[in-house]
Amino acid sequence: MKINKKWFLTLIIVASMINLFTPSIYALEKPETPKVIMVIINRVNFDDLQRMPRVKALMDEGAVTLMNTRASGKNSEFKSYATLGAGIRAEASHSTALFYPLDKNTKAIYERRMEGGVAEKGIINYNIHSLLQQNLRGEYGAMPGALGEMLTQQGYKTIILGNSDTEDYLSRAAGFIPMDSRGYIHGGQVDGDLIQKDINSPFGMKTNYDKLLEAFIGAYNEGNFFVIETGDINRLESYRTNVTNSMYIEHKNNALDNIDGFIDKLLQHIEGDPTVLMLVTPYPSDDAAARGERLTPVVIYEEGAPGGLLWSGTTRRMGIIGNVDIAPTVLGYFDIEPIGMIGRGVTTVAADDGISYIQYLNRRVVNTSLQRYRILYSFAVYQMLASVAALLTIVFRKRIPAKWYNPVAFCLLGTIVAPFTLLILPLLGVLTITLNYIFLIIITGILIIVLYYLGRKEPLNIILYASLLVSAGLILDIGLGQNLIKNSILGYDPIIGARYYGIGNEYMGVLIGAVLIFTTTLLDRYNMNKYFVILFYLLTTIVIAFPTMGANVGGTITAVFAFLFTSIRLLQKKINIKRLIYILIGVISVVVVMAVIDLFFMENHSHLASAIQQIVDNGPIVIYQIITRKIAMNIRVMGVTVWSRVLLMTIAIVGILFYRPAGIIKKITSTYPNMTIGWGGIIVACGVSFAVNDSGVVSAATTIIFLSTTILYLIMDSFYRQKRCKGE
Repeated sequence: MKINKKWFLTLIIVASMINLFTPSIYALEKPETPKVIMVIINRVNFDDLQRMPRVKALMDEGAVTLMNTRASGKNSEFKSYATLGAGIRAEASHSTALFYPLDKNTKAIYERRMEGGVAEKGIINYNIHSLLQQNLRGEYGAMPGALGEMLTQQGYKTIILGNSDTEDYLSRAAGFIPMDSRGYIHGGQVDGDLIQKDINSPFGMKTNYDKLLEAFIGAYNEGNFFVIETGDINRLESYRTNVTNSMYIEHKNNALDNIDGFIDKLLQHIEGDPTVLMLVTPYPSDDAAARGERLTPVVIYEEGAPGGLLWSGTTRRMGIIGNVDIAPTVLGYFDIEPIGMIGRGVTTVAADDGISYIQYLNRRVVNTSLQRYRILYSFAVYQMLASVAALLTIVFRKRIPAKWYNPVAFCLLGTIVAPFTLLILPLLGVLTITLNYIFLIIITGILIIVLYYLGRKEPLNIILYASLLVSAGLILDIGLGQNLIKNSILGYDPIIGARYYGIGNEYMGVLIGAVLIFTTTLLDRYNMNKYFVILFYLLTTIVIAFPTMGANVGGTITAVFAFLFTSIRLLQKKINIKRLIYILIGVISVVVVMAVIDLFFMENHSHLASAIQQIVDNGPIVIYQIITRKIAMNIRVMGVTVWSRVLLMTIAIVGILFYRPAGIIKKITSTYPNMTIGWGGIIVACGVSFAVNDSGVVSAATTIIFLSTTILYLIMDSFYRQKRCKGE
């Protein structure tokens, strides 16, 4: 076949051009690895950063977020620094936060404590063994220095600059962030040469920012990951008790001005380089913490990169990340996959006015956190008082006029309806605690009146409608992204950081209790096919278990166990050893299926996948740590939460009803056989929930409310109708 010379020549030219330009295109797609510079401005909030002109410009151009500062056990500043470098909640103390330049003496101290030796120069923590032991005994078994270790393994160099030393106190916790697992940092400067005397500053000293910048420039070509501790705000916080409020503000403003000037000069030096600048506040100021503002600011700026709000798979909440996310984020800039960390790398979400959003979000979160204990305590006390009042009305029924029955019954219904009211209250915006109380009472009262008039001819109707309201409200909100639960006082607190998404233990208990009562009441009220009820149990289980919805592992185990138990009983089957084994197999199967979905089909893993990944990375010891942490948490919660009293009092009330009035429990259970099975399911749910959740007493207490309230309500209704018939 003849080839046209013209086409052949064209082909050669095109091939030559491709060969000529391919290397250039490849080079553009493979930019130089960026340097990451983390500047620590500790003990500040967003208002402080906004009054710093250069930093404010970075916030406007870069990405901003609030950061949870929770660490292992009781929070402290040292633990927060250590957590930033571990990617998992870590233990630390002042004695293990001391870093020194390597010289003859420090090298000798290190080598008599740790085998394997150390380099000739750099920065060392010679108390690293004590730090490792602290974390082995800690709640999470963190590996201190995981960030620096992974960077070192890939050939990257870490640098630490600056300190927060005072005249008689060495404070160098920032070294926790770039050090490796042996407490070693490749280079930097942490000694007193970076401090200058200044009689007008706290302790008569302050950071010498000219020397700090000079040290940074000198180390710039040697390192890849830099941590710079500005130090002065830390010193001011240590000096806080020695100054008046006005002098504290003056010192703080001076320090912020100096830090802002330093950052401006630093940016001039790195301008045009592929460098990521991170401004991180590991721990809040004492004043901020006293106001409940425990989430701290983080700013990430990369020249040419889009700004907005930061988001992470840990929290799944725009504008909130965890301190455990910082290490994976740094590793992400170097294309290193984190191992053994529970945190997730952050991403940027576009936002028109990120700062305003952050300020509103912070106000809402703080507002919920501060009000949460008082309102939930009030609700728990109300539930106990309503139950006791109902019990007394029943026990002393012969002395109490019939006119008192309805008010007491209304109060009982309030314990079922109030969780729904608490769910929808966030729709009204950020409210004061007084307004929250007022709206809680008014809305709950209106709902009770509506439910009463809808179902006043049949007591089961009222229970049916109330439990349906709660069940449907929670299922819809969970399916639509948990926007109400996230902001509900009965939801969870991002400041505590036990949970950021899905369904928390409080509402998990409410949902399981409400669903069991709704479905079994439905069967007693109407002649329905029981398999429709079982399908509803399946739907509820999926909502609680699915990684993008409820994502509650303890709740999944509780739901499957309780719903299977109830289903077997509804189908007129006895619970024996064989069926208990089937139930356990069902529980394991559902958890395994959800784990597979989470691990292999979800882009952002939930707590279950994170736990499994930790077990894979660190071995079976993680299972032991999880179990001991849950036991310790339950013991701690039992001693401090009002929900433990709710649980115990409810058990006592139900126990009394078995004896007084005589035969009343037998009569009620024979009248409502399906509800009786539902009550049994609630008891099972309480036991399982208490055993498998790290605050199981809370979920058990919110579940059992639906047992005691419905039993008391039905007994009171039967006595009320008897009195009405007798004309009393």
